[in-house]
Parts: sequence; structure tokens; C-alpha cells
Amino acid sequence: MSRYLRILNLVMGQNAAAAKAFFLIILISGCSVRNPSYHDYTLVAATVSQEQTVLPDTATLGVFPVSVAGWLDKKTITWSDGGVRLQSSANDHWGEPLPELLTQAMVQNLRQQVHSGTWISSGPWVRNKRPEVVAFVDVQSIALVDRQLRMNVAWSLEGQDQQVIARQERVYTLPLESDVSTQALVQALSQVWGRVANDMLQGFPGPGK
Repeated sequence: MSRYLRILNLVMGQNAAAAKAFFLIILISGCSVRNPSYHDYTLVAATVSQEQTVLPDTATLGVFPVSVAGWLDKKTITWSDGGVRLQSSANDHWGEPLPELLTQAMVQNLRQQVHSGTWISSGPWVRNKRPEVVAFVDVQSIALVDRQLRMNVAWSLEGQDQQVIARQERVYTLPLESDVSTQALVQALSQVWGRVANDMLQGFPGPGK
């Protein structure tokens, strides 16, 4: 009888060990499903070829914090389908608030395209440090339609007396270079943002303007 009891205990012990191993596998699998990998994205200066703009070495140009539509100002990367429906990538986030990323990238684009002694900074500033020209930029929408990025942007340049020097509202477009993905969308956005900087520099008051 004792022999049979020993065999029974051994079988039950093996079954318990197998049950524990099976439970552990299920638990690990469940965690991997519930906790997918997340990615943070930023914007960079555009790499598209742009004509360099010559500004006076004494010129000062500032970028006021960029404003975006409320539905864009989210941690998740969000865009529209060109209509009323919004889409977002649940696992892909902006590394910083989108208005801050746009402001930083705009300063980088302007510095890259000027290449002179022009002082370019981001605001806000104390009153006596305000640049002679300040750029105000409003991103009204970002859409992805037929693998093409569409970005509706309104901008203006104001002098120290707050007089409007130049202004423009335009829909900037750029086809995605690869399959539709969050990374491709962000890369296209960086390139389009460089075009906005170029347009603003063309409105900057300089020699002969």
C-alpha cells in the first residue's frame, strides 16, 4: 500500500509542477499582450534642400510658442483622415508636448536656413529682449490622405510695434516616402515644417524689402 501511495504522490507532484509552469506561461503571455512596447517621437530640422536666405547680421528673429488645435495637443500622435474622423497611434507618443516640439524644430529650421549672424530665439521674452521680428505660428490641422501628409498652417510676422509685416495661411502637402506608419508621418511632418520656415524667411524684412 505504501508503494502505491508513493507513486500517487509523485504523479500529483509532477502534475502540480506542470500546472504551475503552465500558469506561469499564461501569466507572462498575458503581460506581454497588456503591456506592448511604446515609442516616443520628436521633430528634427528638415533635410530637404532650401535656398539660404541672407538676412542682416544685426537682425533678430523670434518664434513665439507655436499653437496647435486642441485635438492635436495630446500625448498620443494624432491626425485626421482629411475629414471629421480622428486617428491616433495608441503606442506612439510625442516625447514632449507637440507645441514645444514644433517651436524647437522651427528655431532649428530657421537657424539652418539663415546661416548668418542673425539671432534667432524662442519666446516668450522680457519686454526689452523682444526680437525686432516675431513669428506667430498656428497649426490648424494635420491630416493623412492617400499616403500624403497635409498640414494646414497659418503664420504671421510682427515688428516691435506689433505691426503685421507678412502673413500667410496655406495647406502644405508632402507624400510619405514609405508605407504608412507613425515614423513615416513624423518624418514627413519634419520636412513640411522646414517649408513653413522657408516661407516665413521670405517674408522677413531685409535689404530691398
